[in-house]
Amino acid sequence: MTENEKILAVLSDIEAELKELSLWQGESGRPATAALNAPAPFGLGVMEFHEWLEYVLLPRLREMIEEQRELPSSLLTHPMAEEVWRGKWGQYRRLIGHLRRLDSLFA
Repeated sequence: MTENEKILAVLSDIEAELKELSLWQGESGRPATAALNAPAPFGLGVMEFHEWLEYVLLPRLREMIEEQRELPSSLLTHPMAEEVWRGKWGQYRRLIGHLRRLDSLFA
């Protein structure tokens, strides 16, 4: 399995877990374009972290792989997830684990 295939597999796991947690909103929940292009890390202040995962991170990484563009040299999403879902480890542990695996593919 290539590195890109590994990344795509983890992205699919993240999507599936967001759906399992009822956090996946699809097109009907899509934030405004301005929110999607917000310069703040993780879209802070303009969208929820799970929205940023769904509408920014996952599609951008998939697009970069599809277009064979250079991927980021590092990615640190799991620390933010741990902070956002502090005290809710039992509910979000699988999602945080998938994000940790994704981050490790960029280390």
